[in-house]
Amino acid sequence: MATEITREQRRDYAKKIYLSEPGITQKELAERVGVSQKTMCAWVKDGKWEELKTSMLTAKDEVLSYLYLQLKEIRDSVMGKDKGERVMNSKEADSVLKITASIKNLETETNTAEKIETGKQFLNFVRKTSGVGRPEFVKEVASLFDAYIKSCF
Repeated sequence: MATEITREQRRDYAKKIYLSEPGITQKELAERVGVSQKTMCAWVKDGKWEELKTSMLTAKDEVLSYLYLQLKEIRDSVMGKDKGERVMNSKEADSVLKITASIKNLETETNTAEKIETGKQFLNFVRKTSGVGRPEFVKEVASLFDAYIKSCF
């Protein structure tokens, strides 16, 4: 038995889509989540979603770059030691383990945002290849994807 989605859940879902689907229009998004264009416009403006979208684009890449830089610093420190002494101490080894675990998590975990990103790319592919002259087909695919993402909550 399906339950009705609250207005807050619609807004949160719309925000996730907006932040991860660069090609989507506010009109299409409003239709997908079941609100008016006026409501969607207000949500985007009041929530400063455009600014959020810009800041999110680099966050994960910046963290990964920083972690790789830390690994390089530790490596350079160890390699700067005299020959025969180029061994990590326990603090360095512990740091390397923690940093590599963080890198692995960032590079391999699939969170909702990444699922939405994959879906966005697929929807853009559908729009370009199958959607020409078939907007109802694109809407149907988007609807199925939306149902999948809702099931992940």
